[in-house]
Amino acid sequence: MSVGGVVDYTTCPKRFYWTSVRPLPRFSGPAARIGTEIHRWIERRASGQGQLLETDDAIDLTHEELAGDPGRVERLRRSFLASRFAGVVPLFAERAFLLRVGAFTVSGRIDAIYGGPAGPWEVVDWKTGAGIAAPMQLELYGLACVEIWGKAPEDVTLSYCYLAKDEVVSQPMGDPAEVRARVEASLEAIGAGVFDPIPGAWCTHCDFKGFCDVGRAWLAANA
Repeated sequence: MSVGGVVDYTTCPKRFYWTSVRPLPRFSGPAARIGTEIHRWIERRASGQGQLLETDDAIDLTHEELAGDPGRVERLRRSFLASRFAGVVPLFAERAFLLRVGAFTVSGRIDAIYGGPAGPWEVVDWKTGAGIAAPMQLELYGLACVEIWGKAPEDVTLSYCYLAKDEVVSQPMGDPAEVRARVEASLEAIGAGVFDPIPGAWCTHCDFKGFCDVGRAWLAANA
């Protein structure tokens, strides 16, 4: 199970079902592709290749895809370059991990970890969209730092860097046992086949709202 899958399930089990169990077609728009390219650009800079790249280096998107939000790529890059992370080399970039939780293995990839091998760590995930990310993603990353790399919870800070808003939102690592219990409960529910929909603001941009009566009803009631 991927970290993204766990997050999807905790947000809406039905969306997880239509994404991972019985997949339905999903819309892959320019926003998702821009996000992927920005992540790659930051990773290249973290690996010391930034000097070889111009900040206005073109990405593989058509003019039609970029027309809906001209200048978005440049704004996201400028936001990163203006952030406190731009001039710092991370301890790890795109760090993969496998975390055993009950009968499941959770796989993930952390965008960046800042700090020294023996000192405090700041775990950072880059966000290029305008929405508020679920805390579960960073909590799973923090759990990996504690259980795989042996960090003390009090030495782990979890941060979302919202490039579209020039904002960094940080939180301390919570109780690892409590995080693990919540994750394990979600994984056990997946194993038991519990996929009831949970409607909410995320229904607005859900790829599957055309198939979901509960989501459409929530949207109509909250129009």
